[in-house]
Amino acid sequence: MERTRRALLGSLAGGGAALAGCAAPTTRRERGGESIYTRVYNEVVPAVAVVHAAENDRKVGQGSGFALDPQTIITNHHVVAQGSEIDIGIADGRWSSATVVGSDTHSDLAVLSIDDNISAPETLSFVEEPQPVGTEVLAIGAPFGLSDSLSRGLISARGRSVQSLDRFGIPAAIQTDTEINVGSSGGPLVTLDGDVAGVVFASQGGNVGFAVSAALAKRVIPELRATGSYGHSYLGVTILTVEPQIAEANGLAEPRGVLVVETVDGGPSDGVLQPSLTGESAPSNTNVTAPPNGSTEPSEPPAIQQRELPTGGDIILSVNGTRVDSTAELGQVLALQTSPGDTIPVTVLRNGEEVVVEVTLGTVPEN
Repeated sequence: MERTRRALLGSLAGGGAALAGCAAPTTRRERGGESIYTRVYNEVVPAVAVVHAAENDRKVGQGSGFALDPQTIITNHHVVAQGSEIDIGIADGRWSSATVVGSDTHSDLAVLSIDDNISAPETLSFVEEPQPVGTEVLAIGAPFGLSDSLSRGLISARGRSVQSLDRFGIPAAIQTDTEINVGSSGGPLVTLDGDVAGVVFASQGGNVGFAVSAALAKRVIPELRATGSYGHSYLGVTILTVEPQIAEANGLAEPRGVLVVETVDGGPSDGVLQPSLTGESAPSNTNVTAPPNGSTEPSEPPAIQQRELPTGGDIILSVNGTRVDSTAELGQVLALQTSPGDTIPVTVLRNGEEVVVEVTLGTVPEN
């Protein structure tokens, strides 16, 4: 060990002249000295737009967007939802009015068509495959109305469920530590290849932001363009991730799966899945916070503030052949693998035995 250490010190001493002043680079450099971030920015920014929404000549929404083709801009539903007058600022400085072709609150996506005889100078494409955690990404948009702004970070996590504007959550979301602020919404989150990994839609503060995944966007956007709306799969249950306390209350050796707390009357799972709580058996002192399940799930693990934990009822172990261990995973499977009207196998733990039942999915209700 000592000889190795001395040899190392000797080699460092011999190379001292070459190493002196050569600190580790702070940014990636490509041939010719240009930062890779500069290259990606220059390639992507011509496709990025500013989006203004107004009602009765009063601005009610502002965000970002990007061109999917020369006449089509992608942004967030919440950016344009409150306004009937939409204006698009193209990267070359021109402005145009725009029409909302389709909009979806459950994925927070909207498709706009440029009205005037102008077009975006460049367009972007979605990634072919989901990008792994640790992938470096860039957000380009108009935070606080400051157009053509760049921030960089990493994909911090995948498969998140994030609260949307309604009682459901946005499934399969990307978490990123890229700086995201008011006005960034609707802009692209791109890889260093310049492809869209997600559509920025929310920030939780600090270094936690979220984007609609390319996988979900690629399912929703074509239908919005074709019909103006998108139907999300609906299981019609209230659910909780089986965490240790719930597992213990239900006599499980280990936490696994998703507990069916309630089924929606007349919903797809009514009479098919067995809930923990019913109108007759629900204890009056039990308060379980968990929204009904559709293609979307609670934004955070549900808070359980109660004297009694829900017991009995089915524990969902897999859906459509895919194992699920959390409400977020269940929402992701429904969102990316199924459509309304599909009849799918659901494996549940019922009275200590695994049982497979079939559920015909409905469509997430609008209200």
